[in-house]
Amino acid sequence: MRLTLFTATLVQDSALTVSGLDRESSADHPFTLVDGVPTLVGRGLKGAAVAMAKRFFDPLPRAVSDDIKYGALRRSVWEFANATPMDSDVIPRLRAGVGIRHKTGARAKGVLYDREVIPAGTKWALHFRVDWSYAENESEASEAEGILGYVLAEHWAKGRCWLGGDVARGLGWCHLEDLKAYRLDESSYERWVQSDRKELPPPLETVPTVEPTRSWCFRTLDVELVFGEYQPNPGEPAWGLDMLAIGPHNAEGMVQPTGDGTWAKPSWVASETPTPETIFTDRPILMDGARPLIPGSSVRGPLRHAFSRAERAAGRNVQDPHLVQGNVGDNDPAGQAFGTVNRSSRILIRDARAEGEWAAAKLHMHAEDEFSAGSYGTAKRDAVRLLKGVFPVRIVVEGPTPQEVEPLVALIDRQIALGALGHLPIGGHKTRGCGWGRWEPKGWRIDDVKATRTWTPSETSQLVIHENTYGMRDFLDAPEPEDACVRVEFGMMNGARLTLSEAANLARIALGNKPLIAWWCDRNYSGMTLKLASSIV
Repeated sequence: MRLTLFTATLVQDSALTVSGLDRESSADHPFTLVDGVPTLVGRGLKGAAVAMAKRFFDPLPRAVSDDIKYGALRRSVWEFANATPMDSDVIPRLRAGVGIRHKTGARAKGVLYDREVIPAGTKWALHFRVDWSYAENESEASEAEGILGYVLAEHWAKGRCWLGGDVARGLGWCHLEDLKAYRLDESSYERWVQSDRKELPPPLETVPTVEPTRSWCFRTLDVELVFGEYQPNPGEPAWGLDMLAIGPHNAEGMVQPTGDGTWAKPSWVASETPTPETIFTDRPILMDGARPLIPGSSVRGPLRHAFSRAERAAGRNVQDPHLVQGNVGDNDPAGQAFGTVNRSSRILIRDARAEGEWAAAKLHMHAEDEFSAGSYGTAKRDAVRLLKGVFPVRIVVEGPTPQEVEPLVALIDRQIALGALGHLPIGGHKTRGCGWGRWEPKGWRIDDVKATRTWTPSETSQLVIHENTYGMRDFLDAPEPEDACVRVEFGMMNGARLTLSEAANLARIALGNKPLIAWWCDRNYSGMTLKLASSIV
């Protein structure tokens, strides 16, 4: 076998942020653009796949991801191409972020930032390869192929595809659609290359996978955040109205898209009057396309704040991360649950987009003079408030063992219980009647992965043999590669053409079947003497 090709469509379930290129931008965290086109860099995709594979496979074959601290590096058999949106009109948007003080609920000083994101629903065309020629043997190549197939088919295709930054705060949640796998032998590989990578053999009936060698725990909780009339008893009048206020980035100015919802109208406006596409307001609400949005960070923050208050009430000290540049220490109770600068959080929360019917209103407000009870100066303003809506929030708790996961599940249950009672507000203007919605959990789903086999790499692929022969080396003092130049004869062209693959095969045979790591080909024209050169390890 020469190559295994995986193709799929990546669909974003939430907004996505991927950085890595230093470019001119007004945003604190710009999105990666190549020639003005949003791009998912292959190294980022591969990093996410390797991180997921390490959860379920121990040891991970060196042919997948090598460890530079033990000796000479090996090239990975996994090859990930850059990806661009399938819709050429997709452009990054700005998403604001802010730090909130635990004790006061006020905005923390110096923690207002923004980042460029690609909106949810965007689709990307993905192409991954497993190059069998870089594997030590067929068994190692089959293992590497099966690991990638398992990650893609059993996790990425089922919604556990987490890319880019701020995954724990709702960004970068994706899933795969139309996943296919193709195996190419030497002849089909040649046809594929000569057809400009368009002619492929029939896809495999099932994606090749291997069973995991390491156990991992996934616990998933779906919660509905409900806003609207609060009516605890169906036979009695509603007690009040639970509204929501979460603002967008300042760059969106004073324009509020009306989306596909219902908007309250003054009594003097005819009911058949169409709703405009946008309205002007001093305080708009955050939208994702045509629907309101609750960022995962707006859910995660209240959960952490409620936990911190409970810990302080129990006499334990809890650091506010905004006072110590996020470095709360490994012994901080909230840091152990929600992550620190040195350790990622095991609690992941996805952005929530309104489902079903929703309603909003543009409310006029003013501040009253405390002596005259009249409107105070120029304090008259207006703001948009969500009056009705249901937001499906997904929370995932993951970890290697149940002993690490179960305490976090119990922690989330305690905070959700507060929300079920209406005591866990989110968003802004909590002291003015907003954010006090009801949390309605649907119950935990267990998606644990069980190790069903063991796998041991071959002795020849281990580092011990290399170290015994050459000794331990760091990456920087690795020896110079061995270079060799060979000349191959192909004869007169006569209409036939020498492909690069055939030239490489001729060079490999001339060098005693040694693998070609980096090579290039110079043609010999009439009256010129050029040579084929290869860099050999």
